[in-house]
Amino acid sequence: MSEKNTARVTRTVSVTKEEFCETENYLRSYAFYKKLLKLDKYEQEYFGSSALGARSVYEHHGEISLAHARMFEVRHFIMMMQNCDEKLLLYHHYVRGDSVERCAELLGMSRSSAFRLKKRALTLATELYVQKKGKG
Repeated sequence: MSEKNTARVTRTVSVTKEEFCETENYLRSYAFYKKLLKLDKYEQEYFGSSALGARSVYEHHGEISLAHARMFEVRHFIMMMQNCDEKLLLYHHYVRGDSVERCAELLGMSRSSAFRLKKRALTLATELYVQKKGKG
């Protein structure tokens, strides 16, 4: 029988705590804009057209278009990452709004492994975010 040789590749990523927090806040902004759209929908359904005509207060001030653009930007950012479990966790946690525990279940891992994966995913995302900011 032949032994299968596997090499585990590890790398050190150097990111500051501020960059890490900024990236996490950026990813969390998806949920904020999602709530804004939900509030707008609620306003339209239950209060009908406002004093501004058929447009909602949010739409009148341009927040709806901004919310859609920012949500697309966050989704696009996550989808730019290499295909890996980290990418899946970020997508399910920040875009779909699943808890880390639910992500663990979806990815077939323990809760503690999912929290470690989230930390790794945020570190990789921070590295990408810093690179993206540097180019822009």
